[in-house]
Amino acid sequence: MTARFAFVSFFYISSLFPGLESQERKINGDERKFKLSPVNEVKTLLAPTLDSGRLGVDLLIDGKLPKDGWRSTWTAWLKKNPTLIFNLGNEKRIGIIRIYFQPWDRSDELSEVKVEVSRDGETFLEFNQYQGFVSEKGKGVWAEMDLHAVKAQYFRLTPKYRGWGNLWGEVEFWEITN
Repeated sequence: MTARFAFVSFFYISSLFPGLESQERKINGDERKFKLSPVNEVKTLLAPTLDSGRLGVDLLIDGKLPKDGWRSTWTAWLKKNPTLIFNLGNEKRIGIIRIYFQPWDRSDELSEVKVEVSRDGETFLEFNQYQGFVSEKGKGVWAEMDLHAVKAQYFRLTPKYRGWGNLWGEVEFWEITN
């Protein structure tokens, strides 16, 4: 399955306004409604590298986007592919996962993201692998992965890079509300 990019930060802007409980997707044929699901915790066995090592992976779920360019609050793994486990607190029906990333060395630096799901946090099932992430180097962009409707509490994401490594700024889980 090919990932779709959201170059407009419609969903990010809507998350800034807490009164907006759900949003309608403007994709032809998609009548689902979504709300941003809070993430209780994110874990990884491979700590971020460089300056990001002191900042930690919690920046991926703080709701703040880093600035374009190198020295900012990007969570970075130089020449590494981390595995990240996101705990949503309880089972939710997730339709979309979005990753705010920045290509640094190549426009196709984020080669692939493997998504695995779990109800108990111990036994994970591979759901899908998403590819086709391309963007301008040095500019943050949203990568959107359509899960259709996966019910789980834990999501394990494993990216693969080409070139420099992985630079991520935020990860969002959009829950289906209808």
